[in-house]
Amino acid sequence: MTRYCAVGSFTVLIGFALAACRSPEVTTRATASGTVITPATMTRVGSVDERYQSYNVEMLEVTGGKFWKPYGPELDAILKQPAPTTASTGSGDTPAGMNAALYQYLPPIDLTNGRLRKLSAALGPAYVRTSGTWANTTYFPDSDSAPKAPPAGFNGVLTRQQWKGLIDFATAVDAGIVTSFATSVGTRDAGGVWTIAQARRLLDYTSSAGGRIAAAEYMNEPTLAAMGGAPAGYDAAAYGRDFKVFRAFVKQAAPDMLVLGPGSVGETAGGGGVAYGIPGVLNTADLLAASGPPATVTFLAFPDAANAACR
Repeated sequence: MTRYCAVGSFTVLIGFALAACRSPEVTTRATASGTVITPATMTRVGSVDERYQSYNVEMLEVTGGKFWKPYGPELDAILKQPAPTTASTGSGDTPAGMNAALYQYLPPIDLTNGRLRKLSAALGPAYVRTSGTWANTTYFPDSDSAPKAPPAGFNGVLTRQQWKGLIDFATAVDAGIVTSFATSVGTRDAGGVWTIAQARRLLDYTSSAGGRIAAAEYMNEPTLAAMGGAPAGYDAAAYGRDFKVFRAFVKQAAPDMLVLGPGSVGETAGGGGVAYGIPGVLNTADLLAASGPPATVTFLAFPDAANAACR
């Protein structure tokens, strides 16, 4: 069964609060300081997966590259500057429409670090999400000899050794891997339709290395498709067309992998909007409508994940 959901920044506290509101058997009593709720008397109305509250390791942290500068006065000042009016298609160092001054080089993270593994294991069981804006344009080679520069249509390279490092880390700390696949111009045919080659390569290698991808989005943050390296003019209809190709591929190649719906960012209350000064934010409702009906809804939670949109 193909299942898909939206990645969202939720916590178990939300579920707890809903249970308290919906349970007819909640015992309360008034005190001088307010009302006291007795959880032991609540009727269970639902449950969350033991891996529900999880964490993120950006794809760019695995590969190394120019990532967000640390938060502080310098970054705040740059963010207040107008969005660039040139080089809107982005480059290997900078997502489309963004100011290159927002980023600085980050070396690949050492996922073998003993302290990191010990602390991460204490959070387990969990999910580790390795995705992000740069995942959309990251090339995965078909051998251990990775190219020094990404092929045309890509902006970065994820080596087999780096991905194996993530697999080993996830195994060591009891974390299910959540990711997304490359969707940039380099993954598309002459008509601009997304092709499965890169996704199949990553899935096949993961299996051969003793790992498993628990869940995956087709594209990271498709509401900001242009910023994420999608072809010019990419819209909800194109997303829906490509998502259906992706869903059919997963049904055949990895039927046990959860298929995630659009993890959204940048929308206004009415849909659409402007994020980071970049116009043309796609509407999640349109993305979902173009994608077709899901079979099951599941929520995953990550500290820096986008706004949830799920039906």
